[in-house]
Amino acid sequence: MSPTLSLRRGSRKADPELDVDQSDDVEFEDLPPVADGRHQTTSALGAKAATVGLLTCLALGPVGAVAGGLAFLQSSQPSAAPVVAPVDQSNERAIVGQFAQQVVVTWLTTTQDKPDPMLALVKDAQVSGLSQTAFKVEDPAVSGITFVDGTWSVTVAATITDANKATARRYFQVPVRYAQGGLTALTLPAPVSPPPVTVGSSNGYRAQVDLTTPLGQAVGQFLTAYIAGSGDVSRYLTPGVNLTPLTPAPYTSVRLSEIRAAGSDQPPAAVPQDGTKTRVLALGTAVVTDQQTANVAYALTLTARAGRWEISAIDPAPVQQQSQAPAAGSAPGPASTRPSGSATPPPAGSPTPTTAP
Repeated sequence: MSPTLSLRRGSRKADPELDVDQSDDVEFEDLPPVADGRHQTTSALGAKAATVGLLTCLALGPVGAVAGGLAFLQSSQPSAAPVVAPVDQSNERAIVGQFAQQVVVTWLTTTQDKPDPMLALVKDAQVSGLSQTAFKVEDPAVSGITFVDGTWSVTVAATITDANKATARRYFQVPVRYAQGGLTALTLPAPVSPPPVTVGSSNGYRAQVDLTTPLGQAVGQFLTAYIAGSGDVSRYLTPGVNLTPLTPAPYTSVRLSEIRAAGSDQPPAAVPQDGTKTRVLALGTAVVTDQQTANVAYALTLTARAGRWEISAIDPAPVQQQSQAPAAGSAPGPASTRPSGSATPPPAGSPTPTTAP
């Protein structure tokens, strides 16, 4: 039997002088390699690092799971639709309105012998259809303007005097396109009827007020000082209220004809409690001379103090019992704009008018 040499970790050292017969087979058992000191240190450090990494993963695992879950939920949610800011068309509206005024005035004042001003605005103006005598045009103004299907519809009002010397306030509709900085009148102006007008009502004031009561006298004395310059306005005002009288006074006197109070069918008390408020509508006549007068109406708020009524405000609008609905069958008029009062071309820097194709 051939001798067998076994090497074991931690066993006795092999005798270097051990005489082994080279002719005999020496078998070595398959054992793990024995690491030297350097490799053992590296292995120990690697084990520690692996342990720390494992503990770190365990510690961060819940946090990572939560963070990952949040990220997943955020990514899975649909993105919010972009917010589209409303387009401000106020400047465009003003430019279009002024251009429509120019078209109307040019159309009414252009004659067959000098058609160029109209042809510069509307290509198919048809010279033969232009008037031989110009109309007289005064006080042009934008009466209404709407935006429909990409086109501005402008109503222009103007005071027209014709060849028969007849003068009237007339209205004209002009379709205008505003695109890429250019203005185009799509057709010639069309005469149209004026927008409907509804008669205002003061139903909110139901209680009749005697003009000789303290309230009636306070209102009369205030208006006489305010528009006729007779007396000191501050005497009739609530403390802290400042109303500057008309200067110079346009009238010489005021004659009240009626005062009505809002809020009840009964007039306010003659001697009210301090702090009581009431709103009234005062109707009267402002006198310049015996031959020249003007009807006036004042909506006022009064407050009681020390047994008397004092003016607290000139109300910007009268009291209405309820909103007035448009008359049946009448269409609401277009949104109004402030008239410019002139028919001059757009200022420098404004879009250049182009003729319709």
